Amino acid sequence: MTGKELFDRYQLAALAKGLGSQEFHYGNILYQALRLEGEEKIFNLLEKAENTGKRIALGYSAISQDSRTDPDMAVLI
Repeated sequence: MTGKELFDRYQLAALAKGLGSQEFHYGNILYQALRLEGEEKIFNLLEKAENTGKRIALGYSAISQDSRTDPDMAVLI
């Protein structure tokens, strides 16, 4: 599956399972990551996550830890 297909699959699962579900939470993380990093990077990360059994999470760069309250990057965990 391509990164775009994976993204769409997670978004559909989030809508189907609804508010409060783990799928909804992960769908929101992916959407926020997409807005932070752009399609190309997130789609590539989704492909890597799928192949390695990892997930995408939101994180903080070293510079922003003291000055920001919102995540500013996507990472694999």
